[in-house]
Amino acid sequence: MFDIDLKNDSIKKLFFYYFIPSLCAMIALSTYSTVDGIFVGKKLGEEALGAISICWPVFPVLIAYELLFSLGAASIVSYFLGKNEVHRARLIFSSVFYFVIISTLIIGVFLYIFVDEIALLLGSSEALKPLVVDYLRVIFFGSVFMVLHPLCDVFAINDKRPILAMGAMIVGSLANIILNYLFLFVFEMGIHGSALATITGHAIGFLVLLQHFLFKRGKLYFVKRFSLSAIISSAKSGIPQSVSELSAAIVMLLFNTIIMGIAGERGVSMYGIIMYSGIIFFTVLLSIAQGIQPIASFSYGAGSKERVRGIFLFSISVSVLVGVGIYLIFYGFDAYLVRLFLKSDIASRDPYLLGDTVEAMNIYYLGYIFLGVNITCAIFFQSVQRTRSSFIITICYTLIFLVFLLPILSKEYGLTGVWLAYPISQFLAFLVVVVVVAYEVKSGIFSKHFSKKGVSWQKKK
Repeated sequence: MFDIDLKNDSIKKLFFYYFIPSLCAMIALSTYSTVDGIFVGKKLGEEALGAISICWPVFPVLIAYELLFSLGAASIVSYFLGKNEVHRARLIFSSVFYFVIISTLIIGVFLYIFVDEIALLLGSSEALKPLVVDYLRVIFFGSVFMVLHPLCDVFAINDKRPILAMGAMIVGSLANIILNYLFLFVFEMGIHGSALATITGHAIGFLVLLQHFLFKRGKLYFVKRFSLSAIISSAKSGIPQSVSELSAAIVMLLFNTIIMGIAGERGVSMYGIIMYSGIIFFTVLLSIAQGIQPIASFSYGAGSKERVRGIFLFSISVSVLVGVGIYLIFYGFDAYLVRLFLKSDIASRDPYLLGDTVEAMNIYYLGYIFLGVNITCAIFFQSVQRTRSSFIITICYTLIFLVFLLPILSKEYGLTGVWLAYPISQFLAFLVVVVVVAYEVKSGIFSKHFSKKGVSWQKKK
């Protein structure tokens, strides 16, 4: 197995060691939703595609709950591994896993019981409600796997097993693709077949990762102890990225509601295609941030201030280059992406849908150029225990500006205003990032007088 030294290896070497598996894993994870959209759109049509677009805010809510504990705990785990306090790292990992599995089962039951009410809260029309409910019932029933799979993935990466994390995601993703085809095209199970394929894929990926911790194949494994203070500390540290995902759910709900009022089911289908196609764009940018998280957390725990600064500068430069490059690629292939989600006879039924969606994508995706820097800075500051700075950046690029701009621009410019709201909000968030970084240089972690105080979590007596 390829060995690395987090203290002495070059930042570039460490980054690609984590980034490439993380990228493959995140792209594999993104295919869960994208494949659902492609198969449902091709087999069941635009109405069913609109239905799962209505359901989409549910996924960020589940992931937000997972991130509340996983990324916060992972940062602290890497911090203690950097200090060579492995026993504390294991206690945090075990406590978080035990808490999340029990609490998610309870939440899943609650959501399943109130699925009809949730469908209405998501903004479903009466025409789409039966499809929405069918899809959500299966998702809520297996929600525990949708939370545990990425949770274990994050811990495997921080246990120096990014290849394993990548493999688990790819295996689960391939299972989802195969099962989507079988359930929809062979067994013709309808929209709930697609949801079942998604849940089963996550369950398979989770089981691949679970054996690593059960059989003690790394530094992290289960211990027969539980610490409530570890749960609280992990949650505090994980608030920024959890808020990011929760904000995404709120924004999606806002987008769906406003678009439904302007353009009905057709507009919601367009938004669904934009989001499904943009998942790949987003996951590449997120993988950059996740690639630097273990390195930054470990270096911070080891007290290497200059190395932390070098990691930050490297990650920003990569985010900018990749963001611009990917936008240009998507700009050149946008029409081909849109066609993946539409039936072959769409030209005769709605001759303008393809062109309208392509135009919307070209406007909306401009925001991703700034999004890369915003995400990277948010996760970096979280990784080095600068939770307040991370939270400020996160809440700005995910929620605040969009909540204000979306109603205003949609009222003034209609559907075009809806698409414009995203890139403008990301640019304004980028300006906030500049201010936060300037503060960190003057008085924060990059200042000459900064003194590392460590994390608040202490070993439970």
